[in-house]
Amino acid sequence: VAIPMMMRNRQRAMITEAEAGLGTMRTALRAMFAETRAYNVTQAGTALSAGSAAGEIPGVAAGNLNGRYFDDAAYSITAISASTYTLTADGDDSGASEAAEVAGISITLNQDGAIVRSGL
Repeated sequence: VAIPMMMRNRQRAMITEAEAGLGTMRTALRAMFAETRAYNVTQAGTALSAGSAAGEIPGVAAGNLNGRYFDDAAYSITAISASTYTLTADGDDSGASEAAEVAGISITLNQDGAIVRSGL
């Protein structure tokens, strides 16, 4: 009984790390939107596009999202426009110390706060 419970707790920890990273990106995009009225244009006037990495979002510096399971390389913008975005944490792209544990796991977050988890 205890082993399955421990496995679920470990899986929750992995998911929580990714969701926290996505939340950091979301907060930065919301701050940017408040100033520019667009998710895809930074305060400096440069464009953000699909494929942009977490470190390219103003307010999210390189290394900010590095964790045990997911690192900066795992986070990206998969779709973005002036009024919408989709962010992804992909375990297959992670180079973190425990990345093998999250291989095949992908979590997305959009501007409405909808989270989709796959590979669990």
